[in-house]
Amino acid sequence: MMSKNIFIQIAMIAISVGIILTFVEPTFSKIGDLQDDIVVYQTEQQKVSGVNAQLASLINTLDNIAPDDQRRLLAYMPDEVDTISVVRDLSLISDNAGVEYISAVAAGEGVSADEREVEVVSDFVEPKEYIFTLSVEGGYDQLKNLFMLLEQNNYPLEVKTVSVQKAESGLLAAEITMSAYAHAAESDLNQEIEF
Repeated sequence: MMSKNIFIQIAMIAISVGIILTFVEPTFSKIGDLQDDIVVYQTEQQKVSGVNAQLASLINTLDNIAPDDQRRLLAYMPDEVDTISVVRDLSLISDNAGVEYISAVAAGEGVSADEREVEVVSDFVEPKEYIFTLSVEGGYDQLKNLFMLLEQNNYPLEVKTVSVQKAESGLLAAEITMSAYAHAAESDLNQEIEF
């Protein structure tokens, strides 16, 4: 009798171990994997919620900008610089300043950010640069007036270089290199968004 009792106990232990190895342990493993997936899902959901909140905030900010200000912003930083209009405006500004207009040339696009050695800020997309060269002759006060009018222009003109020499006519000959900027092209903005 005793041997039957021990045999039954050993069989029960063996069956228990078998049940644990074949059912309980895989079930606990699946539950652990599921809990890990839940944590990853919750983390990703929080990141998406953060991005959606930021997007809603930016849309709200955009909606709060007056249409008149939006129009001014588009004129100040257009999607594309019309080089012919800028050259025409430089001619008109020169006439208004009282200097003798010699020439204004669109020299092309500037050096891109990829070609320059600059520290890249993650969310900043550098605007597209267009370079113009203006040649004029005039007196000192007229040149000062020219720079004042360039500063008051409707779109940003950044003066890069100024070369002033005495001309044969006794006036000052100035060659001014400046840049106008536009938003980067949409293809430049296609960046991977990291969550």
